[in-house]
Amino acid sequence: MSTTIGDRESSDLLRDVRGFAWKFYTEEGNYDMVGINTPVFFLQDIMKGPDMFHSLRRHPIKGYYDVNTNWDFFANNPESMHMVTMIWSDYGVPYGYRHMNGYGAHTFKWVNAQGEVFFVKYTFKTDQGVKNFAEDERRKMMGVEPYFAARDLHEAIDRGEFPSWTMYV
Repeated sequence: MSTTIGDRESSDLLRDVRGFAWKFYTEEGNYDMVGINTPVFFLQDIMKGPDMFHSLRRHPIKGYYDVNTNWDFFANNPESMHMVTMIWSDYGVPYGYRHMNGYGAHTFKWVNAQGEVFFVKYTFKTDQGVKNFAEDERRKMMGVEPYFAARDLHEAIDRGEFPSWTMYV
């Protein structure tokens, strides 16, 4: 689990989409699953993906994040507004990885024994309950523990408080 846009050393309390990669070990083989913590995504046309990711990364010449580049991209791609409003609400900063839902990135084709076809998406609902930082709490915590989400996850596991999610199709 991680943020998706921030650099390796950036705080996990930034407003960002959280990503996950889970591996299921089955009798038929390993099944890898990737997803994000929001039920929607910025784009409908994946061909716009490279432009979006470039707009969200550090400016290649300036060396820092340029919000004008971000907003220029989103303003010219109105399909992204649903996701932007989610990220800029309190929902945009989960109270650690244990308290966020996950939504599979891909749609899968399932075929049952009768040959019927179903297109499915996976959803993972946190059993710990959804909890998010309010903006003032987030800012304070960034000054105390910028890697709050990672530390919270590892410390909970060390205490024997293993996080869990219920999977839905």
